[in-house]
Amino acid sequence: MNEIFNPEYESMSREELRELQFKRLQMTLRWVYENVPFHRERWMAMKLKPADIRSLDDLVKLPFSVKTDFRAAYPYGLFALPLEKVIRIHSSSGTASNPTVVGYSRGDLNTWSELCGRVAVAGGARSHDVAQIAFDYGLLTGGFGMHAGLERVGATVIPASTGNTQRQLRIMRDFKTTVLVCTPSYAMHLVEAAPEWGYDFKDLQLRVGLFGAEPWTNQLRDELEKGTGMTAYDNYGLSEVIGPGVSYECWNKDGLHVNEDHFLVEVVDPFSGEPVPDGKEGELVFTSLTKEALPVIRYR
Repeated sequence: MNEIFNPEYESMSREELRELQFKRLQMTLRWVYENVPFHRERWMAMKLKPADIRSLDDLVKLPFSVKTDFRAAYPYGLFALPLEKVIRIHSSSGTASNPTVVGYSRGDLNTWSELCGRVAVAGGARSHDVAQIAFDYGLLTGGFGMHAGLERVGATVIPASTGNTQRQLRIMRDFKTTVLVCTPSYAMHLVEAAPEWGYDFKDLQLRVGLFGAEPWTNQLRDELEKGTGMTAYDNYGLSEVIGPGVSYECWNKDGLHVNEDHFLVEVVDPFSGEPVPDGKEGELVFTSLTKEALPVIRYR
């Protein structure tokens, strides 16, 4: 059984990957310089142009961007496309301040579904599966991203959305759900609530759980797997970078694979901002390599 959705890109050598990353980085930096005044003005103040980035290692010459930049640019100030070419808007809740607004071109949505397809296949989802998505279908990115990825894999998708636990359990039983997509804490809530509503996970057909949107532990993974009989996989994403689809676990469950053909990752000291050696903890910094509507450059 194929456990890699796109072997051509997911299995390329490190040398091939770095060559592709630099090619895409050059294109992205030119695109951003020409179309996003926020970045262009900052780079000009530092006397930098895209041509000054002559290798992946030169990326450190560019300034970081942070969440407050998104809030200050609310709503569309960081977009690299005019609004008529942006066909989807998502945002954070923004309860304490301006929400973080993200936009997607048609090409971005195609990329997003590809990346979420990788998440699904690495976690064991296949075209014969019935996938129940219990993420919110709204301005947050989780539900729509995984929905498109699972459809791309060929699975049958049930957009159950959030809440109504009794209904979720009934759908699992009656629609013969085999893949559950939600937060790990809600999956645990389903396990705890099932007996109250007369459901037993042993009678269901669940075999794969694709969980994200919050931190969780291996202890919780063990409890979920024992309580449901399915295999639970982690995935990670953030809406500013694209949403779910940034990184994911495979069957080995020993850390997450980043989709490095689409995202360039740095790890820096959180205080100095300087790169740290491989294997040392630090702060993640992402640069998008293929996004059109909302590229991110050194986003920490």
